[in-house]
Amino acid sequence: MSREQVARLYGALGWQVRKCSWVDFEVISDWAELVIEAEAPILMHGPVADLSTRAEELVAPLRAAGIAFTAECYGPPPSEELLLELQSEAA
Repeated sequence: MSREQVARLYGALGWQVRKCSWVDFEVISDWAELVIEAEAPILMHGPVADLSTRAEELVAPLRAAGIAFTAECYGPPPSEELLLELQSEAA
């Protein structure tokens, strides 16, 4: 799937979707702001509130669609350290 098609999966669930560069998309909810930055596999990154509780909800649309992905979740500034990385192979 393209970045746009992945963004539409989130849009169908009520997330706001916008193009944030020539090729990248951003999906926004009340608890997350993610940039979909790469394809094959999909690379998503951005801030997520209550990551430990929301991690699987974050990637559920990708898993349901059988999409290979890598999701990187970072902590707040100033360190912005990588807190969690989720991956899945295509179904």
